Amino acid sequence: MTSFTGCILIDARTSGARLPRQLAALAGGDDDTRPRFNLVVADDTGDPRLPAIARRYGALRVPCPAGPLGARLNAAVLHCSGVVVLIPVAKRTPPRHILIGLASGIIAQTHDAVLLPAGSSGRLAGLLARLRRSPSCDALCLSREWFERIGGFDPELEASALPELVERLRACGARVASTAR
Repeated sequence: MTSFTGCILIDARTSGARLPRQLAALAGGDDDTRPRFNLVVADDTGDPRLPAIARRYGALRVPCPAGPLGARLNAAVLHCSGVVVLIPVAKRTPPRHILIGLASGIIAQTHDAVLLPAGSSGRLAGLLARLRRSPSCDALCLSREWFERIGGFDPELEASALPELVERLRACGARVASTAR
């Protein structure tokens, strides 16, 4: 049986029509010299095509009850293996090697969570992120231990589920880093 370092978690509802392209970009690429990640798709859409799409890219499709993003991701994390949970949230998925690179600090235990800042952020996006008191990011990578320690995502939240999780991580003393591309 293959041992995984962690999982890359994708929400089917948020991804929408981009899901097959995201899975194609993130599938495969593992070998014995790198950390191994499995793909997990949280699915509350009821789309009959999704099981076949997930199988095509070697992803585990986790049927989730309809609800906010926080509840869907919490349900899917239960099916993740390994010590790292990686969640790409950008409209254009960052390359797999960049996402996997986020996990290096967590694996080495120098960070508890790592944010990949939004690639399209300009002055206005930066100002809006500061006003919302939450960084805009293209991906979030965190240790499974810290995810469980703070109780996961707030199951009542939709778009603010990830920024709120990052705020709670910081408030609890987690070492949250932001990295460049």
